[in-house]
Amino acid sequence: MDDTDVKILNLLRGNSRMKNTEIARQISLTERAVRARIEKLTRERIIKKFTVETSPIGVEGIVLIDTNVGRTTAVKEKARQLSDSVFECSGEFDVAVRLRADSLDELNKKVDELRAFPGVLRTSTLIKLIEG
Repeated sequence: MDDTDVKILNLLRGNSRMKNTEIARQISLTERAVRARIEKLTRERIIKKFTVETSPIGVEGIVLIDTNVGRTTAVKEKARQLSDSVFECSGEFDVAVRLRADSLDELNKKVDELRAFPGVLRTSTLIKLIEG
């Protein structure tokens, strides 16, 4: 991966739907060269997926998870079934998961599902009240 690939990734992080022609214009390459680089980055799993992030609808929360020693990786993998925002972290908790749901009840069901994972000792849930 070189500086040009990094520039492409940064543009896609800002707008995953940006057209290859626009990327090419901004970094002074041909559209074909951009397309080939994106295909290579996807094949090499540097780009794992293209996604759409919506404005918040419903309820959003962060669930902090304390895990059994040696179970953190397994808990993270299970948590990825519920969210694409899963982080290993330092401090009192081992894993943080961002959850979105249409209602508080649905969010609570997802939290209960996280709590049921083998290796989860305890959780703490933070509900987003106001953005910005």
